[in-house]
Amino acid sequence: MLGLGIDEADEDEDARVEIGGVPFIAENDFLTKYGRKFSLGFGENKEVVLTPLAGEPLQL
Repeated sequence: MLGLGIDEADEDEDARVEIGGVPFIAENDFLTKYGRKFSLGFGENKEVVLTPLAGEPLQL
């Protein structure tokens, strides 16, 4: 799971990452699966789209 950095982090399971200047909180399992480097953009319907720099886009 990935959420905005304004959410409360679980210190044992979560890490704080910054993507395009926006802070996010991500579960360590998510970061293990997708990595720590993403591009941040918007889709056709103005949805937030994160693209792992080594994989397929994720729509949030």
